[in-house]
Amino acid sequence: MDRRALLQWMVATGGLAAFSRLSARDLVEIGEGAHRSASAAAHATGMLSPDEVRAVAAAAECIIPRTDTPGATDAGVAAFVDVMLADWYPVDDAARFRAGLATLDTTSRARFARPFADLPTGQQVELVAALDDDVSVLRRSAAAGANEHWFAMLKYLTVWGFCTSEAGMREVLKSIPRPMKYDGAAPVR
Repeated sequence: MDRRALLQWMVATGGLAAFSRLSARDLVEIGEGAHRSASAAAHATGMLSPDEVRAVAAAAECIIPRTDTPGATDAGVAAFVDVMLADWYPVDDAARFRAGLATLDTTSRARFARPFADLPTGQQVELVAALDDDVSVLRRSAAAGANEHWFAMLKYLTVWGFCTSEAGMREVLKSIPRPMKYDGAAPVR
């Protein structure tokens, strides 16, 4: 499946309503633009705290781990999520996402006496798998809130960020990213 088809599938099967009217091309362009913003600003304009970025990075790596191909960390998914929350998501959705991260950290501290980002990978996977199960139960019950669950948002953004990253496109999807636009006045390095 190519990245455009994958992104279109994501929207059709549980993407945010705000993105459901966009074409696959639009989704790719938004994703690539978010990666450029994250790289340019080192997500300085994002809304997540450094601890929240670490938690997102750890959870995203559980969703798309590094194997013989790049993982979510290699693809810069945490910075992508930060930019998307700051620039594209409504304030209420971003607040719900951040509240979910806080709950994840609280659960981690209660079960393992450590913040989520500091847990060994196996314990992180255990907590993330439980969240994924919760969302799956919501989806099977046809509950309207499945897509509003903060973990559904994280999973969606992780896949979107990975598929539109240079690492994801080159190494996994075997797609060459589109060249950037020509700027004749760009500074020489």
